[in-house]
Amino acid sequence: MKLKEMKVNTFSLIEEYYPELENLAEDADVINKINSVVNNVSMELMPYKKIPAYKTIEVTDKKTINLKEELGTEFYQVNNIVGVTGYNMLDDVTIQLPEGFSGEITFYYYKYPKMVKTLFENDDERQAEDESFEFDLDADVLHVMPYGIAADLLKMDMISGYGRYFYERYNELKNGINPRRTSGLIYSEGGCDF
Repeated sequence: MKLKEMKVNTFSLIEEYYPELENLAEDADVINKINSVVNNVSMELMPYKKIPAYKTIEVTDKKTINLKEELGTEFYQVNNIVGVTGYNMLDDVTIQLPEGFSGEITFYYYKYPKMVKTLFENDDERQAEDESFEFDLDADVLHVMPYGIAADLLKMDMISGYGRYFYERYNELKNGINPRRTSGLIYSEGGCDF
């Protein structure tokens, strides 16, 4: 899903969507802060359905590997390490390799979501970001996001209560996100009772 579609979904929920406008909404305050809100909601939802990634590296003479340095700033959490045994995790990001190890190691990990740009020189640059930015979150998470964005945008609206409504709906939907990527398979040959 593109950022523009997320904004259309959100503005439609809060009745701020005006398709004839270049910025999709009339309220300049909403337009100026929505990208930051999108980033915050993306970070909040990411742990509910983590984003998998992997990288294979060649190790020759290292004794320790810092995962933040090796995998970059997108690194969030280790899932699995393949190609080496007998290593020690010194902390959440540092691996101590066995003495004399050399070879390929594949790191399966979870990454942070891509962040939307928040500062722009002009409206053309903002629109280009809306058209080009694509989320790396799963579809079920993207379905929940407009409610979280709407809740944040309307949190100061004490009179109508819409902010509270969207916040409650957001929490309800957020808690229903299935963290599994697959439902799993069982293959049995020769017959078994389950």
